[in-house]
Amino acid sequence: MSRTFYSLLGTGLLAAFQLSAQTPEPPKVLRIVREDVKEGKGSAHEKAEARIAQLFAKNKFPTHYLGMTAVSGPTQAWFVEASESFAAVEEGMAAQDKLSEFDTLDAVDAEYRTGTRIYNAVYRQDLSYHPAQLMEALPKARFFNIVTVRVRFGHDQEFAEAGKRILEALEKSASDQPVATYQVVSGMPFGTYLLLEPSPSLKTLDDQPARSRAMVEAMGESGARQFFKTAGELIVSEEAVLFAISPKMSYVSKEFAAGDPGFWTPKPVVSKAKPVEKATAAK
Repeated sequence: MSRTFYSLLGTGLLAAFQLSAQTPEPPKVLRIVREDVKEGKGSAHEKAEARIAQLFAKNKFPTHYLGMTAVSGPTQAWFVEASESFAAVEEGMAAQDKLSEFDTLDAVDAEYRTGTRIYNAVYRQDLSYHPAQLMEALPKARFFNIVTVRVRFGHDQEFAEAGKRILEALEKSASDQPVATYQVVSGMPFGTYLLLEPSPSLKTLDDQPARSRAMVEAMGESGARQFFKTAGELIVSEEAVLFAISPKMSYVSKEFAAGDPGFWTPKPVVSKAKPVEKATAAK
């Protein structure tokens, strides 16, 4: 799954994230909780997290989030919370502190993880491409590709300029993939950006080479050569991790779930009891 930044951004294999279908822009702030899960404890961890999500739903917790488990890279789970401000993040933290049952459930969940990290990131509208298209399709997403890009210290402005050149190429090539970028402001080294790609299926990755070629052609030979050189000088490292979205571990709004109720709120399967044969007169 490892791909270069310019390949990812150029092919549009990124997407904005939104839990409210009525908001025209992606959330301004993401609070991401990363949990490293013990080997062989994935199923137990999912059940423990499902109970926490049920607790939040029961108490109408103010912050919604998507829960997902890694299907590449280390065994881990990410919980991506959407907020419109850091003040809203604080309100969510305060609301959680008031839930006395949370500590008990979290203690059970802790038995299945080896560590936890929390990141805060802000939406970069200037580096985003057609986010409304993404928001419409997000409720039907099944996978989430998250790419962590680290830029050399003090070169954020050059990174932004390079990203804008890619956006121009996306427009010119009429890319059908939405793009969004989040800049991490705490929890990771400075100069860290998160590139997000929700997808309804892994087939999206099969189409990547064609989008990449179209992007390069749109930039032109000399423009592409210059961009690749610049990106190579700016990027320190990158890591792509593919996640599978778990409706059981997620806590989404009713409006969001209505986008695909069969996935987010499936009806319980009722087993039909086998009819009992009537006893014969002789019996």
